[in-house]
Amino acid sequence: MSKNIVNFFHTLIIAGVLFSFSGCGYKADPIYAPSDKQETKQQ
Repeated sequence: MSKNIVNFFHTLIIAGVLFSFSGCGYKADPIYAPSDKQETKQQ
């Protein structure tokens, strides 16, 4: 039973490290959002 608990925590630690390296979060504007330059040209 203790091996199962150790394996569970190792899985959580590895998943947490990989999740933190994946760069989850805001990176750039969505593709469908018009940028400021396009709006000024149209007006």
